[in-house]
Amino acid sequence: MDEKDPRQGHVSSDIHILPPSPYTDVRKSSFIKGKLPPENEEILPKNKNVEKPRTSFLYDPRRKTLLGRSSLNWARLALFYTIFYFCLGMFFVILLTAFAWMLDREIPRYYNKDSTMAVRTTATVVGMGFRPQPEIDDSLIRITSDPHQQIRIASSLRLYRDVYLIQRNDAKIEECSEVEPASELVPGTACSFNWFHIVNTADHPCSDNNMYGFKNEEPCVLVKLNKVYGWTPSKGPLPPRIQDLRNIHSNKSVSKPDVYITCEGSNPADKDALHDVKYYSVGKPSGSIKYGIIPNYYFPYRNAPDHVQPFVLVQFKNLPLNRLISVTCRAWEPGMEHDSKAMRGMVAFQLFRSHLIEKPNIDDR
Repeated sequence: MDEKDPRQGHVSSDIHILPPSPYTDVRKSSFIKGKLPPENEEILPKNKNVEKPRTSFLYDPRRKTLLGRSSLNWARLALFYTIFYFCLGMFFVILLTAFAWMLDREIPRYYNKDSTMAVRTTATVVGMGFRPQPEIDDSLIRITSDPHQQIRIASSLRLYRDVYLIQRNDAKIEECSEVEPASELVPGTACSFNWFHIVNTADHPCSDNNMYGFKNEEPCVLVKLNKVYGWTPSKGPLPPRIQDLRNIHSNKSVSKPDVYITCEGSNPADKDALHDVKYYSVGKPSGSIKYGIIPNYYFPYRNAPDHVQPFVLVQFKNLPLNRLISVTCRAWEPGMEHDSKAMRGMVAFQLFRSHLIEKPNIDDR
């Protein structure tokens, strides 16, 4: 007898043990609950996920979430960032207020040699400017016989004059001189200086009646130093260029030198074309053919409300037609540095004179 008694613990070789089915747990749990799934219903394995609709990332109706967050979660997040950015903004306002409170409205904390203006040089950098300048990013001054263009460019200089070069009747000003320079003035008081200290008559070549010289195609260009708080001309001998123009040669140090202004062509060809130049300065309203001058007693600038920056009017006569002329104006004093790249102590602009071309009348043909 080949088969053994099952009670003896022997299992028949015809009996095979099947591996557990993934559906066993599902049917077992359903059987326990008393509910069996229909025969035609597909039973998914327990370890596989059901593919969700792609739109469920935006809004999941089952979990009732928007972009993965519930409404309560979104409310908490919004409240957190509202408080966070409010505190951050208040911190910025407090710092800005404290910084503004520490600043002096009249005197800068760092100026002259203590400022960044003197980092790469041995002296304070003083820039220059010119007017008229109809376009802020254009250095070309057009001189033309067209009346409309003359009015346009003259109005540009007139506007600048009315805003920056005229002191009101109630202005807090005093007369400055060698004895009483600007450095001796009471804080908030400016030197008495305005446009009419130079253009003192109605028939002056640079007067409003002559449209600042543009009416006769002999333009007057205003040349000035930029405002630099506390700057004064340095002590020392005058530059050789000014000594040659004055015909006074001396190595003697000057304690209170004036500031001299000269203008010439930027290139040799421009210098040949620019041979008739006249300078109108305070104290010399009739003009000089050598240089313009700004007296030393108008310095330093102390941020007075009624201050007018001293200037020189340079008139260019007998300009050639249809030729662009580059002009460079320089300021001269013992400590002035000139740098054509950084435009230190100098300013450059162009002059172009042209005549209006009248169109032929068809009826005259």
